Parts: sequence; structure tokens; C-alpha cells
Amino acid sequence: MRNNKKAKDILTHSQFEINKRCDEDTIESNDWLAANGLKTDSFFSTDLKLIQAQKQAHTLLKHHIEILSLEQETTLRNFQHLMTHKNTRQKLQPKAAIPVLNISSKIHRQLFKQHRKITKA
Repeated sequence: MRNNKKAKDILTHSQFEINKRCDEDTIESNDWLAANGLKTDSFFSTDLKLIQAQKQAHTLLKHHIEILSLEQETTLRNFQHLMTHKNTRQKLQPKAAIPVLNISSKIHRQLFKQHRKITKA
């Protein structure tokens, strides 16, 4: 059987292994990002502040929902909903992340105070 591939299209064993490992790493990092509430397709078109706020909102809703007030929870869920859809995400300004980041700071202060009480006792 003849190989119809051109010389430039044939990979060496090491090149094949590098490509395979790169694909595996990409899948692994995409899975990690999805588990943390982030979408890989939105990184290049979304402002960094919005991505940070999306990560904080996901973390707070997943791990610290018992500390959140109803108003804070509603704000975080609304922000996540806006970030889910491409059209609304593109229309968001970076200042839309400020309320989410403020909530995150407030909750982290509360958690630190709780931790300090536990360690002092």
C-alpha cells in the first residue's frame, strides 16, 4: 500500500506525541474552566474585569451561598445570566463587574473574620 501523504504532512513520532499531549492539555484546561464557570470561547472577546467577576460569582454561588443575602444572590445570578449569552456579554461594560466584585470582597471579609474567630479560640 502506498502512502499518498506529502513529506511535510508526515509527523515524526515525537511530533505526534507533542500534538497528542497538546490536545490532551487543551481538553483538560477546557474542562477545568467549565468546572469554574468560564467559557473558553469568550476569553478573547470579553473584558478581563467581566471574566474575573464571572469567576467570583460562580465561586460564591457554588461554595458560599449560605452567607449571601437574597439580594446578593439575585445580583450574582443575574450577572451570570447576562454572561451566559454572547450578545448580552458583548454589550456589557467593564463597570458591570463592580457590584459582583464588591459582593465578593464583602463575603471574603466575612469569611476571614469567621476564620480569625475560629483560630483565636
